[in-house]
Amino acid sequence: MNMANGNTARTALLSALVIVGLALSGCATIKSGSHHDESVSFDEYRTFSWISDKPLIVGAGERPTISPLAQKKIISAIESELTRKGFVLSPNSQTTDFVLSFTVGTRDRIEVDSYPSVYRGVWGNRLYGRYYFEREVEHRMYTEGTLGVDIFDGKTKQPVWHGWASKTISTSDREDPAPSIGKAVAALFADFPPGTGRK
Repeated sequence: MNMANGNTARTALLSALVIVGLALSGCATIKSGSHHDESVSFDEYRTFSWISDKPLIVGAGERPTISPLAQKKIISAIESELTRKGFVLSPNSQTTDFVLSFTVGTRDRIEVDSYPSVYRGVWGNRLYGRYYFEREVEHRMYTEGTLGVDIFDGKTKQPVWHGWASKTISTSDREDPAPSIGKAVAALFADFPPGTGRK
């Protein structure tokens, strides 16, 4: 076997494995975003409260998709993140600067990965030292979870900010969602409050 061809094949195969690894690891990345009412002065906000004692919003006739324990962990993570940013939790939603609610959703998705595979050319019983590339397609099913937070002005009762974060739900997330919840909340509030120095 020609050493140069052997090294080329190994390099190509290694590159293919790296591509697949990056594709799979990318699914674990938290994606997030937000948008807000640009007419609102967020630098005037100091206190916050939940919109009610049950801040998880679900559709009419629907049941929550997460357990009460997971809901408590989300509430705790949001309160901790806002407190870290300098806001004060108020027990009275009628007098606070802004109130919050949140939503949780999941959906099953299918990801298709296409990557090069390498093989050595064969014709009859004769083996040629040439390497060919073809595409291999891999299908993977996974569940994506999304956390959304809505903020309403305490005085006008109007929505002023919405943020979201989504992530592929892993086996470890199902066993203990707390670490992923904390990371998702931090990503979701990364740019809150907008237009101020409190980040």
